[in-house]
Amino acid sequence: MDGTFDAVIVGTGVGGLTAGLTLAREGRSVLLLEAGKQYGGMLNPFARKQYHFDIGVHYVGEIHEGGRIRRLLDRLELDVDFRKMDGDCIDRYFFGDRELWLVEGAERWRDYLAERFPSQRKGLARFFELMRACGAVQRVMMGIATGADKRCALRHAATILECMRVPFAKLLSSYFSDPLLRSVIAGPCGDIALPPSRASSYVSIMVLNHFVDGGYYPKGGSGPMRDAYVQALHACGAVLQKNRLVESIESQSGGGFVVSTNKGERYSAPVVVSNADITHTVELLRGARPNWLTRRKLRRLEPSLGAFMVFVGTDLDLSGVGLTDANVWHYPSADIDAAYAPLFDGRMPEDPMLFLSAPTLKDPDSSRAPPNHHTLELITFTPPGMFDPWFERPLKQRGADYERLKTDLTARLLRTAERYAPGLRDHVQLLDAATPATAWHFVRAHAGGIYGPAHTPGQSFPRRFFPSLGVPGLYQVGSAIFGAGIGPCMASGFLAGRSANGYLGKRARKRLAGGGAPKVLSGPVPELGEAGGERGPQHTA
Repeated sequence: MDGTFDAVIVGTGVGGLTAGLTLAREGRSVLLLEAGKQYGGMLNPFARKQYHFDIGVHYVGEIHEGGRIRRLLDRLELDVDFRKMDGDCIDRYFFGDRELWLVEGAERWRDYLAERFPSQRKGLARFFELMRACGAVQRVMMGIATGADKRCALRHAATILECMRVPFAKLLSSYFSDPLLRSVIAGPCGDIALPPSRASSYVSIMVLNHFVDGGYYPKGGSGPMRDAYVQALHACGAVLQKNRLVESIESQSGGGFVVSTNKGERYSAPVVVSNADITHTVELLRGARPNWLTRRKLRRLEPSLGAFMVFVGTDLDLSGVGLTDANVWHYPSADIDAAYAPLFDGRMPEDPMLFLSAPTLKDPDSSRAPPNHHTLELITFTPPGMFDPWFERPLKQRGADYERLKTDLTARLLRTAERYAPGLRDHVQLLDAATPATAWHFVRAHAGGIYGPAHTPGQSFPRRFFPSLGVPGLYQVGSAIFGAGIGPCMASGFLAGRSANGYLGKRARKRLAGGGAPKVLSGPVPELGEAGGERGPQHTA
């Protein structure tokens, strides 16, 4: 045996890093194994020439004082600096020739919308009260609720339960008669890669709650956030190893696990926390199997859509052509479902929906590009299966058809982006792109889906996966638990770390009492719920 630890963490995405740090701060011995060349998963940035890009962080919410992510960072004792985005316009939604904004502050945004849709004032008042109630539920789950929060959650319990069951389009229709207003409220649905007719109402509302109190961007990008985790883990005595592909997680008859890597190493631990895709976690498991509920969810699992992402280095003056630190969401028309429809029919539209982010405008003081140059990140979604033929091909060896498809999709996104950055194509200094095959290569994302299980009503809280899979000592973290994005994945890691620490304590008490390994019940611990997610496919390839 190459080593014995209290816990082995498989994968160092933000969920794995959070679980590892939560355990390490409790004095547990922790080993973190990363299959890639760098730690961090979607927190891992990359550079091309002098241009630096983030993979999975485009904006973050709830960093304000008292915000849920701020509270998590404080509990983890992580010192990460963020730059606040302009609160007058966090998101710009374009529906054909109509532009509307997400404005910071729930009351401000409600009043902004009421001014533009005066006939919908009553519906807006009701809907924003529902948003407030959903936020109260989250605070109750975190254990930070006030008496007013608890009363609000109880008063709206029936409505909240209903919104957990229905698609967002159906819920919005019960509040608003104006189709354009319904589209504005559903504007950031790309954060969960589903149109309103398929998206969970509860998750969609939590996305809005996540950003409505302000958008933030980590100073220096995602790299400093990742580095803060790594430095804190080292300071707590944790061991981190790169280039360690886990090949099996063997459950031992007497309790505990043996984790084997591609280097021939074998590590023993009573606890394993997996940040691998949940389907891959189950494939790695030997000598045990998850409980029946987990197996049933896996059989029925619908993955999220894959993403196509273009990284642009440019010498175009982005501020001069009208871009700000606000994100741009482009939809061909006010019918968001129509924008998604070709994808579910297996076709890529000529005018695809687009998310556009300018990191150098969000973080102007960092050296993310040469002087007077900028970076842009363009994202759209792809039809299921479109890139499947190349999943098993090695990087840089996927052939001419793959490269032609990338070139074609890149041209479409640049053409659309030029509506918001006129002249962009004449000022491109660098281009790179990521596909669902990239996500599969780097993190074994199921079907190349960037957000784990699709955020449908049937696959969202409380019907999503639990951190405990029914095998004592084995925990799952990442997008399969509360949802996709930095915030929900952090929450999953914190919850799994706390649960694992409790399990280790019970195991130690059993041993002192002369008993066997403790029995651990499968199920969620009511501590942290899901929140809206940030966007981001994987490394380029």
